[in-house]
Amino acid sequence: MENAVYWNGRQVGIESAGRILWFTSAPQEAIAAYGRPQVDNGALVADPVIARNLLKTAP
Repeated sequence: MENAVYWNGRQVGIESAGRILWFTSAPQEAIAAYGRPQVDNGALVADPVIARNLLKTAP
């Protein structure tokens, strides 16, 4: 279920499954007030083959 995210009486995003999807018009103050999303790097650490392939550069 989605919930609207409001800042100063104006809808600036949608919260779903614990994550906020910000509208492009959302002010930076609103994003900072709700906190930055945490980046999950678990896939890179858990699978060294994927990490190695992502880090390869073309010759």
